[in-house]
Amino acid sequence: MDKDQGVTVAASAGFCPGVKGAIDKVLELEAAGKKPIYTLGPLIHNKQVTDMLAAKQISSVDKPEQAADKSGVLVIRAHGITPAFRAEVLQSGMEVVDATCPLVKHAHEVISKYAAQGYHTVIVGDGGHAEVIGLLGCSQGKGVVVSGPEEAQKLPAFDKVNVVAQTTQKESVFFATAEVIKQKAAVCQISNTICHPTKLRQSETMKMAQNADLVIVVGGKHSANTARLALLCRELAPQVLHIETEAELTPAQVLLPKRIFITAGASTPNWVINQVADWVRQTRKSRGRSWTALLHRAWGKLVSNNIYSACAAAALTYVCMKLEGLHAQALPLLFSWLFVFSLTTVNRALEDKSRAAHRWTAGGGWLAAAAGLAVAAVLGLQAFLLAALFMGAGLLYPFRHFVKSKILSLPGTKDFFTALGWGFSCALLPALVNGMMLRKASYLAVFYAVLLVFTRSVTLGFASANKDLMIGKESFYKAFGIGKTKLAVAVLLTALTAVLVTLWLITWKPALVAMLLLGHMYTLFIVIYYYRHPASRGIKEETLIDAQFFVLWMLACLSRLI
Repeated sequence: MDKDQGVTVAASAGFCPGVKGAIDKVLELEAAGKKPIYTLGPLIHNKQVTDMLAAKQISSVDKPEQAADKSGVLVIRAHGITPAFRAEVLQSGMEVVDATCPLVKHAHEVISKYAAQGYHTVIVGDGGHAEVIGLLGCSQGKGVVVSGPEEAQKLPAFDKVNVVAQTTQKESVFFATAEVIKQKAAVCQISNTICHPTKLRQSETMKMAQNADLVIVVGGKHSANTARLALLCRELAPQVLHIETEAELTPAQVLLPKRIFITAGASTPNWVINQVADWVRQTRKSRGRSWTALLHRAWGKLVSNNIYSACAAAALTYVCMKLEGLHAQALPLLFSWLFVFSLTTVNRALEDKSRAAHRWTAGGGWLAAAAGLAVAAVLGLQAFLLAALFMGAGLLYPFRHFVKSKILSLPGTKDFFTALGWGFSCALLPALVNGMMLRKASYLAVFYAVLLVFTRSVTLGFASANKDLMIGKESFYKAFGIGKTKLAVAVLLTALTAVLVTLWLITWKPALVAMLLLGHMYTLFIVIYYYRHPASRGIKEETLIDAQFFVLWMLACLSRLI
């Protein structure tokens, strides 16, 4: 749990594995250029996510015949569908991808198994919910849905009955209902199909809500599991607010309560939860309008608007120039700042159209790109042509799916191309314009920059993907998983050390190299910390991870005194 300003955010808040898996699948399809993509019903009951998916040309239909382009892909969402509808979908002639939650599939199998043995099925859940419709379809026509023990009292007697739960059902309601049905059946099989993440979420919520003065439940108004979570909180806390975004809150609601607990349903992305939590904390911090609060907000703007990352790129450029034996020069430093700011800003705006926070900076990103090309032109024709090539590739990256290329669909491309871009602007360009490309030190400086930035990008990606930012397999972590990612980073850190040791052995700038080796202690600390304590990517994470470039810059400056 994350606690600050009297505000506690539930550790269990955010996407459940089933929802996360379904979103990952459609993003992988989109990244592979498979368009259009249709989901059978809304992929998730959350407007912010569906808006983001719509921006990626991922829309929903109720039936295969509603798909305008039959060459597209049909995705069965996490809720699952009935066996009869599945047969219809498979006969539609379209490519079909099954993203049914494994735990929902398990519930289907349990119902089918006992239905085949002549059991009636009683589902404890919300009648009409997409998941429940799919479960009911497995009962071979001998199923019924009840919402709780009151409705169960009205059921007839059964010879054999199997009692199952909608996977997001409240556990106490399920067992109370099962006890009622047991009294009505000669043979009663109780199959607790409530998913483990739901149990954890409910357990944490019950523990924290009863000690809170205000509970904020974040999630779609049409999300059954979020509504159920809000209902559970209302039984325990004096005040409960069910909201979709922070825009629904007012300062008066969050300033008076001493203890605030924020939780969310299984269909709520963590970036929405974080926005709510940040707004509440900043509002509570602003009560005294302290200088600390003002500085914190100003720093958040610098980081979120990519100014901090651009400065980090300039700091790395200074280090690379020193490694190459060059004096610090204003134009290469300025170019690297403009290069990273423009590409980061424009890419975030294009790939995240539903986030208004990035829209207003997009124009600044395009202006920075033009200014960067102007600076490159002053540095020479070769510099301008290479800058145009790298900057053009970076700016067009969000449109990569229109290019049928196996290279662009390879996993980890986002981290790889980010590292190449920084390597070009921070190390290759300074060496090129100073006629230093044939030196071993320049090759090693470029290699050093690429490895360092790749490590940085993978670590940032891990912080993002460990939660639920809308990224696909272009992120290294999402493509290869935590085990292989940790191994790859260990290899990269070893390679970084080897680069500096090689420079030491050829007696090139020994004082500088020694200080940079010392600086790797910070990089190592950051990597170990975030792999052991994964957190949602935010201002703190970006600040600490990119701070490694400023640490290296300061050490490079200090090396001049040795």
